[in-house]
Amino acid sequence: MKISINDIVIQPTHPIHKLEPIKNLANKRNASQQKPILLKDKNQFMLYSGEKILRVAKNKNKGKIDCILKESILDIDALNLSEIYFSGLKTPTKIAKDFIEFREKNNISQQELSRRTGITPGTIHHYESLIKKLNPILLKFLDQGQLTFKEARSIADLDDFELQTNIAKPFIEGRISSVYVEKIIGNIKRNPKLSIDQIIKNVINGIEIKENKPKISEKIYPEKKEETIEEKILNFAIELGSMNEDDIPEYRRLRVISSLKILDSKIKSSLNQMNTSFLEKSKIYSK
Repeated sequence: MKISINDIVIQPTHPIHKLEPIKNLANKRNASQQKPILLKDKNQFMLYSGEKILRVAKNKNKGKIDCILKESILDIDALNLSEIYFSGLKTPTKIAKDFIEFREKNNISQQELSRRTGITPGTIHHYESLIKKLNPILLKFLDQGQLTFKEARSIADLDDFELQTNIAKPFIEGRISSVYVEKIIGNIKRNPKLSIDQIIKNVINGIEIKENKPKISEKIYPEKKEETIEEKILNFAIELGSMNEDDIPEYRRLRVISSLKILDSKIKSSLNQMNTSFLEKSKIYSK
């Protein structure tokens, strides 16, 4: 529904009345943001969601904007949290902490928070992961706008804080565009022995980095040892034991749980079959 901008008023508890848009987030695009949500109030419309869309429309001198008109608002806290994110009213670090606090307070998953706010599950996961995985020094550069969210998210995939800082430096200084960050991080993971400068230089110049492989004549083919079923089971058990729940995004957790339930069912079935077979053979031998 097209509504005249002059007839729209921002509702009294909206966070824009207490917070100001962060300068370096003013031009941030949010493809997942929905149309503004309004409530009819006498001769005007109260805006509950979509403040940034209204702000941009006013700056462009538009007369009307396309909105969603509702009869009531049931989840004002979630809407306000959504507006803080979409309107860029807090720094990325503070938004990430708000996500975590809101989820803990309401005992909900990232998936449920996504449903209530309209922010994608992947975005919520990446924001929360930054708090846990990115060097705190780099979090400050992210909040100041010297490091983009894309750069920070990619660099956080590396476990070493010192390595993170060294890689972030040319991006912070503006010597490298963020379009290269994912490829640089990928090459660093695949080629840990190469220097960072060499990897960056090759990526920017479009030179494919090839791993140093020995010549055919120099290759040594070790004797292959076939794992027994007992060894395979023990190795898999060790791998499951080392699995860190925090490394699994909320939107993948249901699939992991489902897979583990299937595995549990298969294990129980195999144990039951083997126990039954063992007992039957024991009876035969006892005779």
